[in-house]
Order: sequence, then structure tokens, then C-alpha cells
Amino acid sequence: MSRSSLPTWLHPASGLLILALDWLLFSGGILTLGLSTPLLLTGAALGTAGGVFGLQRRYAEDGRGAGLLKGMVGGLAVGLPLPVAGTGVGGLVLTLSGLNRLRERGSQPDDLPSSSPENDNSPSR
Repeated sequence: MSRSSLPTWLHPASGLLILALDWLLFSGGILTLGLSTPLLLTGAALGTAGGVFGLQRRYAEDGRGAGLLKGMVGGLAVGLPLPVAGTGVGGLVLTLSGLNRLRERGSQPDDLPSSSPENDNSPSR
């Protein structure tokens, strides 16, 4: 089994949703000088929990209990008044959803050109 096909705890779409909503919602909080933070925290937590629950049920085929747990974890991650991206929490989201492996896809040994003499197009001396 290749490393890129290992199962993940979160579906990649759920990880992307958590990171995107955290970035979108809290980068705009600066414009209101933090006055909208309580409203944003509540909406972000509930919206993310529902979104992750739906994604996990539909695409990862999780049961209700597992989907609810993962939705609550995602809602908690986004609902905290701290940025997720660039922190240990963001790294955990990337790892649990497999998004950290996307960079590795382009550098798989199978994707690299062969260095055998018949494939060498360099001029001979």
C-alpha cells in the first residue's frame, strides 16, 4: 500500500473546509476591530460542524456517530478565536485529512524520468 493511499481520519474536503473557513472568517474580523468575534465564533463553529458532518457522511461514508464527532472537532478548531493555519492545530488538520501528502504526489519515484542511458538526451562527448 503506497503512502498516498493510506486512509485518513478526516476526508480531505473536510480538512480543506476547516482551513478555508478559519482563514475566511477570521481574516475579516480585523475589519470590525473584533466586535463581530462572538457572532463569528458561534457561526463558524456551527457551520463548520455541519459542513464536516455532511462531508464525512457523504464522501467518507462515516456513520452518524463518527460524522458527528468529526464535525464537533472541526467546529471546535474553527470556533476557537485563534488562527488554525500555521499552527500545530493546522498541521494536525493537514495530517488527519491527508492534505499534507498532496505535495508528495508530484515527486513520486514513478513520476520521475528514468536516468537510464537510452533515455539520456544529453550530447555525448
